[in-house]
Amino acid sequence: MSGSNHARLRPKFYEHLGLWRGTINIQLASDIDESVLIPNQRVLGRDPFDFSENQDFLIRLCRVKETPGYQILPIDKTTSVPRGLHRSKQIEIALKEKIELELGEELEVELQGFED
Repeated sequence: MSGSNHARLRPKFYEHLGLWRGTINIQLASDIDESVLIPNQRVLGRDPFDFSENQDFLIRLCRVKETPGYQILPIDKTTSVPRGLHRSKQIEIALKEKIELELGEELEVELQGFED
């Protein structure tokens, strides 16, 4: 559940989405279909860090411990190639408010926006 601490570099991004500034990296089961790991809505980068890194984001609504938020995946603005940890079966989550977590705690993430 560690991250790169990029939240401090993206205040406008978090404010735009109404999120608490910070993320949770969640390791998923190895047998999960990779298509689940790619969010479906594009959001433009809003902070100088994202401009210099030439990146936007794919996001998907989600819920962790009854708290709403988004799955976030940085992508290259020009090529749309994902830059996150999805290939190692990790997703990055940002929530509307801070939640209490225990080190190594197993979490259930409800990803939203899938069509039946």
